[in-house]
Formats: sequence, structure tokens, C-alpha cells
Amino acid sequence: MTGKYEQYAVRKPAIVTADYRDAIPEGDVIPNVSDVDTGPRVIFSHSFVPASDTMVEYGIISGDTVIGDREGKNVTEPHRHNYEEIFLFLGTDKNNTADLGCEVEFWVGEGDDLEKIIFTTSSSIWIPPNVVHFPQIWRNVRRPVMTVVIMPKAQERKLETTG
Repeated sequence: MTGKYEQYAVRKPAIVTADYRDAIPEGDVIPNVSDVDTGPRVIFSHSFVPASDTMVEYGIISGDTVIGDREGKNVTEPHRHNYEEIFLFLGTDKNNTADLGCEVEFWVGEGDDLEKIIFTTSSSIWIPPNVVHFPQIWRNVRRPVMTVVIMPKAQERKLETTG
């Protein structure tokens, strides 16, 4: 017998194509997605559970990489959207989950407000609506790192590129 809340369970993620071709100007070349980044997997969204406006993605980074290169436009360039995002960076060492296992450089803002945030511990970053963010630069990755992005009120992904 199926319960009342079975409709809210999602057991298989959707794999998002990691090149975001709709956000890249026509004619631009998009480099291959790095083999050290799974790209985003959508585990929860309005498409899965229409009663919810929240979207949740996750992925695994297993080596040094850049996500959102300002010059080469690989994966996703700096962008903004009309919903907030919460980025989670989770260490996978079962003996020390606080140790991220790498260094992450995360860029937020634009113009005079452009800021580089660097961390080496399991961390989170909240991005308010309409705030430019990216790239992410991953260095000295010693073991896989789990990333999760929570987008309350997003329904579906909408990017406004800034470059």
C-alpha cells in the first residue's frame, strides 16, 4: 500500500548537463567538463515534487578543477538569478568531517563588491537573490568532496550570465 507521503520521495537524481549551453552565447566554444567533477545531479526539484518550489543539487569533486572560469566559460560563468542559493561543501573523511580535504576559492559579488572567499573546512555559503557568484576554484584536492546546493523557491534553474 502506498502511503500519503510517498509522492514526496525522490529515489533517483536527474543528471544536469554540466555545460549549461543555454547560458553560453551562440558560437562560443565550451571545453569538455573535467573528469574530476561529476557535474550537478538534481536530487529534488519542482519537476519531481510539483508541490515544492525548492531545488537541491549535489555533486562530487575528486581533483583540482575550476567551475565557472571567467575567461574560458567552462561549465558556468559568473551569473545571478532571482532566488537564493545555499552552497554546502562537505568533507568526506569519516574521522574528521570538518577537514574539507582541499582548498576552495569561491568568488561572490561584482565591481567594488567582488570578494574571494577561501576555505579548507566543511563550509557553507549563502548567496542572496540577484548576487553574482562564481567561479569556484578547487586546489590540492586530496580526497573526494561532496557539494550540495539548496535553492529554496527556485522551481527550475534560471541563469543570467554577467560576462
